[in-house]
Amino acid sequence: MNVELSKAVAEQEIQFLDELLRWNQRINLTSVRNRVEACEKHLVDSLIMLKYLPASGRLLDIGSGGGLPGIPLAIARKGLEVTTVDSVGKKIHFQKHLKRLLQIKNLKPCHERLLPLGEDQLIDHPFDFAIARAFSSLDQLLEIALPRLKPGGKLLAMKGPEGKRELADLELGRFVKFCTFGGQYSYHLPSSRSERRLILFIKN
Repeated sequence: MNVELSKAVAEQEIQFLDELLRWNQRINLTSVRNRVEACEKHLVDSLIMLKYLPASGRLLDIGSGGGLPGIPLAIARKGLEVTTVDSVGKKIHFQKHLKRLLQIKNLKPCHERLLPLGEDQLIDHPFDFAIARAFSSLDQLLEIALPRLKPGGKLLAMKGPEGKRELADLELGRFVKFCTFGGQYSYHLPSSRSERRLILFIKN
């Protein structure tokens, strides 16, 4: 992974994972229930994104669910102001619990349904970065993310192997006035060798 964490940060990341799995017994936060599998598919996959993010800035996590990747990123990068958004109240309730438990001061969980027009009640625009993990199609994600990014802001779309097909199917002409395609990066998780794909867009 080539991402170094201090002992204190690593301990907080594991505490987050354990709490996620504990709450998952009564609230549907993740389909992954095995601790070792969850460590790779949730923590490792989220923390790989540190390579593409600076030490500081404002980050919007769209469709955050159980706090992925937003919470692991907020724990690892104290200089990032991370706003996590999800439309399911129970999931945001869990995130607020984690914020209190781990004292994550740079985390702001918001219960809100994001619409393409960017008219939000709880979150302040614009953001330097937006990120989404396995959230909707690329065209829908662009419609939601772009109004909330500042010019030059970046969207990081975390996908599985289907990301290659989604990108091929995307009508980039619809968005050419609003953003530039920034490239795609393929990687594999270290143990399962599951394929992942990061697709990058930059707001004009």
